[in-house]
Amino acid sequence: MRWHIQKRLLVLVLAAGILSFLTLSGLSFYGMTIMRGEMTELGDKLGKAGANFTESLMTYQIKQTLGELAVARAGFIEQKLYVIRGDIVILSRTITRLMSNPENYKPVKLINPQFEPVYNLQTYMTYGPEIKRNGLTPEIERELGAIGNIRVLLAPIERTFMQYPSSVYIGTKHGCFICCPSFPDTPNAPKPFTESELSDYDPRTRPWYQKAVAANTPVFFDLYSHANLGKYQRFGCSAPYYDAAGNVAGVVGMDVPNIEIYKSIDETAVGENGFSFVMNGKGEVIFSSHESNDLRSNENKYDVRTSSEKTLAAAAKKMVDGQSGIMPVLVDGEEYLIAFAPMKSIGWSFATLTPRKDITAAADNAKNYFFAQVDGFISRFQIEWFFIMLVSAVLLGGLSYVFWLTSNKLSARLVKPIHELSDGVRVIASGNFDKKLDIQTGDEIEHLATCFNAMSAELKTYTANLTKVTAEKERIATELNVATEIQRGMLPKDFPARADFELYATMKPAKEVGGDFYDFYFIDETHLAITVADVSGKGIPAALFMVISKTVLHNFMVSIHNREGLAEVVAAANDKLCANNEAMMFVTVFIGVLDLETGEFTYVNAGHNPPVVYRAEENHCDFLDVKKNFVMGPMDEIPFVEQRTTFKRGDMIFIYTDGVTEALNVAEEEYLPERLIKFMNSTNCAADLKTLLKNIRGDVAAHVGEAEQSDDITMFALRFNGSRGNEA
Repeated sequence: MRWHIQKRLLVLVLAAGILSFLTLSGLSFYGMTIMRGEMTELGDKLGKAGANFTESLMTYQIKQTLGELAVARAGFIEQKLYVIRGDIVILSRTITRLMSNPENYKPVKLINPQFEPVYNLQTYMTYGPEIKRNGLTPEIERELGAIGNIRVLLAPIERTFMQYPSSVYIGTKHGCFICCPSFPDTPNAPKPFTESELSDYDPRTRPWYQKAVAANTPVFFDLYSHANLGKYQRFGCSAPYYDAAGNVAGVVGMDVPNIEIYKSIDETAVGENGFSFVMNGKGEVIFSSHESNDLRSNENKYDVRTSSEKTLAAAAKKMVDGQSGIMPVLVDGEEYLIAFAPMKSIGWSFATLTPRKDITAAADNAKNYFFAQVDGFISRFQIEWFFIMLVSAVLLGGLSYVFWLTSNKLSARLVKPIHELSDGVRVIASGNFDKKLDIQTGDEIEHLATCFNAMSAELKTYTANLTKVTAEKERIATELNVATEIQRGMLPKDFPARADFELYATMKPAKEVGGDFYDFYFIDETHLAITVADVSGKGIPAALFMVISKTVLHNFMVSIHNREGLAEVVAAANDKLCANNEAMMFVTVFIGVLDLETGEFTYVNAGHNPPVVYRAEENHCDFLDVKKNFVMGPMDEIPFVEQRTTFKRGDMIFIYTDGVTEALNVAEEEYLPERLIKFMNSTNCAADLKTLLKNIRGDVAAHVGEAEQSDDITMFALRFNGSRGNEA
């Protein structure tokens, strides 16, 4: 039987191999002969068609590239302007806050350049002619003392542009001028002042002041020349600020060089003869990287929409209208392709022009290169065809003989290991994992035997380790349970039973451990501090950051609250959390302090959900007014806004994390703040707080249904019942 199988394999393999080899060789020879002629003809046609296509594609790609380049560069310039506008908005809002409550800030006296020198990044103040004549009134002096606190923001903003001459300044409605200049060329020398700057300068007469007051919103003003900038110019942005009555009390502004924008325009040009420019909303070229008679800028500005060259005038009209596009134009008698895009925030438009001859030259080069590649391919194909034919003829005889010898040996070796493999597999299948197959054929059969040996070893190892793995999983589960108990132990559970207030809280993590937490403690005998927070993420990392956040907030509250206030507590805690926060985790926090004698409630909301306040007299719930402060953790040295409200007897505040309002049901629909406030207005908010929180949790559970809890859920309620003295 063995010989019979071997003989059959030998005949079958040898006959099939020789027949296949001869057939494929004949077909290959015939096919390559036909291919030779076809490739020669096809190469000629492909060369012509491909060259034309390459020329068209190159032209199209150049146009697309110019359009994308114009949009990208316009966006880059606009982004620079957004930074400046953002700084101005921050300064305007800060000064408005100073003006609204000047009594809350210690007066700051600024440098007077008439009596002392002003150095780089120092803030000084001059008085307008009207004040010099009539003198300072107590109202103006109190206003200037409050505004003086803004100096802590002016220098950091100026450092952003300190490699160029620039300045941030404020003009008051009384004619006072406050300025923080940057003059990097002479940083160690005092700023020189003219007599006019010290005696006659009135900011109210300046365009930057008047434009901001007229617009009643942040505005950009036109470029103007400056002696220290050479061919470059300055531009800037200004915005009004307001007093406590909401009236314009002055204007804050900033001017910076257009050096970076000018360089970006100069670098955008394509080719040696290309150039770029920026046009304002009046159709005037305000700066350009190329001198042109048709595109005059600087002192010789004119409305390009009135140009006698119709194509250039049409392009200018589209640019002024805020459109983007690509079109051919004539400039100084030469054909160009112009690509333009708007800068909507200031009503400007950016354009780049490329000579049409440069585009045509690039397309011609691509076309010629394609022709050369096709010709080279046909030549190489002819040489390689002759070489393949010669090698095939030589190998045909030798391979036929070798194939017969190898087929004979292969058929003999193939049968023997099959039986050995079959016997060995039966032993392994019976459960004897120590059985090893010793088959060395050097082919797939040997590989199969090796796989069976490996499988038996792995089965043996798996059986031995199964108990160990099970025990390890049980150990991990036990450790997670311990971590859960530790975290629960850090949250207060003994809620004080007092006559002047009532509080109750719950926290249910989405996993074994979570990132939500709540806290309450007395700062002194009459002030109760409360905290509800939500750390980003879930599990062990969130739990660790939760422990740090809770500890840091508690320490700073106890140490500096009575001295510096709640906003400074949050700012100091935020700086501490940022110090080693390489994982960039963050935490949303609502923290407040209740005066148990007066009912005054001071609070800071750092990116947290707005709490719900129940007013007992009205028997109505509504969301507490909270400022949108930034979250704590990812960014240091940021200010936080402190707010206040007053609780009357029976008033209650309900604080929660987003695990409540963002709870998902099986249809992935959120619970939402609207449903929360509707439910609280329909339930008895005067009930004891434990029952109230249970009712709210029940409504959330009714919404979620069978869905798995998607986030940690924390709820905290505090009711003010009046001072202890009044209760007595």
